[in-house]
Amino acid sequence: MTTTPTTPTTPADHLDTITERWNALQEAAGTRTVTTWPPAMGITRLMTEEERQEQAAERADTNPDAPGPRPTPVNVDVLDVMTTIETGLVTTADWLAERIQRPAFRAPTGRGWSDDVHKAAVLLAAKDAADPRRWKFTGQRDAPTAAEWLSLRMRDQPGPFRALDTGERDAVASVARMSAEMIARTLGEQRRATPLPHPCPQPCGGQLVVEGGDGTPPLVRCEDCGRTWTDTTTAVA
Repeated sequence: MTTTPTTPTTPADHLDTITERWNALQEAAGTRTVTTWPPAMGITRLMTEEERQEQAAERADTNPDAPGPRPTPVNVDVLDVMTTIETGLVTTADWLAERIQRPAFRAPTGRGWSDDVHKAAVLLAAKDAADPRRWKFTGQRDAPTAAEWLSLRMRDQPGPFRALDTGERDAVASVARMSAEMIARTLGEQRRATPLPHPCPQPCGGQLVVEGGDGTPPLVRCEDCGRTWTDTTTAVA
């Protein structure tokens, strides 16, 4: 029995998704994907002869046995998505930390280490400044680190912070949702619908749309007559 993955419903869930799926994005960026969107799904019979020849030429050009220089095995589109997500998350964390993160304690000056009170104050200040719960404006500033820190703030975990107000929560939620959606779309885990440039082969001649991309078998649907096509069926009324 196949279990359907639970769709994240809260901003913190979206942030957890980013942390959990980042390695998958890195793997996708290091290989050139062999799947395309929208999928052909046997609807090449609807293409013109010129379109079929262009598609065949494109396949030949990407064949590893074809002559000529081979493309770099890096998926630039995935790298662009990762850069966009990382920039958004780190920028949001910087912005939020400036607003909610309490400055570290400062030790009093003018006394030597022989003063036990001063010594305790200096140690307390150093410990407070080094609190690992603090967002760091230098050092490790990648997407998983920012997503985890933002997730803890959205869950009101304790630390040297004040509680987020409604505007701050909404801003983080927006970035989290868009980032999670970009990951799902890039990894082919989000359902999509794309119009096709060919009319329905039925008398209606309606607009065809290919749907899929969420792990389920894709299908072609006519928006006029409602008929659908899959890889294993010809037409479903």
